[in-house]
Amino acid sequence: MTTPIRRLSLLATAITTAAGLVAGAQVATAADPGDSAKGTINPTFERTIGGPGHAGLYAWGMATGKDGNIIVGDYWNYRVLRYSPAGAPLGVLINNSGNGANQYYTPYGLGVDPRNGDVYMADTDRYTIDVYSAGGSFLRSWGAKGTGAGKFLYPSRVVVNSLGTVFVADTWDHNIVMSNTSGAEIKSFGGFGSANGQMRSPHGLAIDGSDNLYVVDPGNYRIQVFDKNGTFLRKWGSKGSKAGQFQGDMRGIAVDKARGWVYVVDGEANRVNKYDLNGNFITRWGSMGAGPGQFADGGREITVDNSGNVWVADMPNFRVQKFSPTGQYLMSDPNPPQLPPAGGFNAPRGVAVAKDGTVAVSDTYNWRIQTFSATGAFQKQWGKRGRGPYLFNYARAIASNPVTNDWVITDTDNGRIVAYTKDGTYKWGSGEAGTTPGKFKNPQGLAVANNGNIYVADSNNYRVQVLNSNGGLVTTFGTNAQFSYPKGIAIDPVDQSVWVADSAKAAITHWSASGAYLGKLAIGRGTADNQLSGPYGIAIDKERVYVADVPTHKVKVWTKSGAFVTKISQRGYVAGKLYQPDTLAIYNGRLYIMEEGNERVSVFNLNTK
Repeated sequence: MTTPIRRLSLLATAITTAAGLVAGAQVATAADPGDSAKGTINPTFERTIGGPGHAGLYAWGMATGKDGNIIVGDYWNYRVLRYSPAGAPLGVLINNSGNGANQYYTPYGLGVDPRNGDVYMADTDRYTIDVYSAGGSFLRSWGAKGTGAGKFLYPSRVVVNSLGTVFVADTWDHNIVMSNTSGAEIKSFGGFGSANGQMRSPHGLAIDGSDNLYVVDPGNYRIQVFDKNGTFLRKWGSKGSKAGQFQGDMRGIAVDKARGWVYVVDGEANRVNKYDLNGNFITRWGSMGAGPGQFADGGREITVDNSGNVWVADMPNFRVQKFSPTGQYLMSDPNPPQLPPAGGFNAPRGVAVAKDGTVAVSDTYNWRIQTFSATGAFQKQWGKRGRGPYLFNYARAIASNPVTNDWVITDTDNGRIVAYTKDGTYKWGSGEAGTTPGKFKNPQGLAVANNGNIYVADSNNYRVQVLNSNGGLVTTFGTNAQFSYPKGIAIDPVDQSVWVADSAKAAITHWSASGAYLGKLAIGRGTADNQLSGPYGIAIDKERVYVADVPTHKVKVWTKSGAFVTKISQRGYVAGKLYQPDTLAIYNGRLYIMEEGNERVSVFNLNTK
């Protein structure tokens, strides 16, 4: 597989000069004239660990084409595939991922214009709706980030009715946007709430034979139905595990127009529920697992073929499944699934090195942890998508606890911190999604001090939380005035103080081990070598601060008092260059750089002086 091209959100640049360490009173201190000499290093590239390693299929979006073929969004392989109604793979329909004009980032929700077969893609990360011909040629695109006419916050699903009206579920804006096929907005309806017509994070959309719109309203555990003009008609559903109820994380919905049946994916329950058009429960099927008819962490989108068979995207099991209208398992593809290869990565985010040189990697989009010997030989792996002890939901940072030798990990989208023994045995999990102390909201970076305390960048809560070696809460520090999006965190080996990289502020702040603010490096925001644009990973040695500046594809180095030392590498795909460096680790005079874009770890000898 070729290296994927990933979206970069370049922050605005305000050019200033790096001057030194800003003290707690926000007054810049002058850099020691000898700092540059003290911080001298000569980084040289040594080797890489890993490389691209994707599964055969990451099925997400689903639709049925005008020609009767099944269209499947292969999410993390950045393409759209086709299958015959019998289940035979027909190859790639759309392969247009990239950062250029008229390209998409990842294919999310898919819909088809029933009049001409055009394919509509919810290009969520670019905040657009993209349109392709039935043969896969790009036609047009519309949308931008924001609220109001022509803008979206999170366009996740798209469908087209027989009149050519396009409906888009803007999940984070809690509404449905109606437009014509050229993107001219007609109206929006919904809004956050639980009253009739209101919704909380709408996901799936479907159209029936009368052009009524069916909306999955997961925050309210229900389905809502609107007419072609967006007028509320009816609703059904409630929270629970009884027949006809929903347990949560509802994702996809499909209507069999010819037979008057509605199928809803209940992700939390790993089931598909079947109803008539008025919401009367008929049957349900599915359970947690990887066997025929089972789902891992729930199905995604769903569609009905012209024979009434039901197709469900089972992304965490790396396959698509086909069922009869009564829920009988018919087939899956690939069968068996083409699993990610051992030692390969899909958008990895975290790297850590244990005391004996063992390297651990958070293989984020493959939902697993992998370990390697000190020389880079693959050792073992564990984990898959989900929410249990050995399951992950986009794990990011990883660190080695020097007291227990455990691997400690930010399980980001599950809102928790988890720990495993060095050989991968689960020990504990701490926290859940939330805002109170001990809970986490999109935690990213983490680091472990010599006493075993774990420092976590609780990114969307604008704070750092400190846990003990068993996951118990010790303290929190920081506010939304001091942090905008803390992402990377590192422990100073000299005094066990804490350094934090804030990606939104493009700032590096310094704190005592107990959370007292000590100051910040006076680094300007920008793309120059001595500036920061979007910092993520951070590492500290006795004299220097190393920062992974993701948008500029460089690791930049300063002394602790703020004198710029050097940069490491520049954008590139060959060995020795970097593409989207994320997290960092230092071990035995080497800097380990996790590259999300190149899907590998690059190791540099720092040759410190």
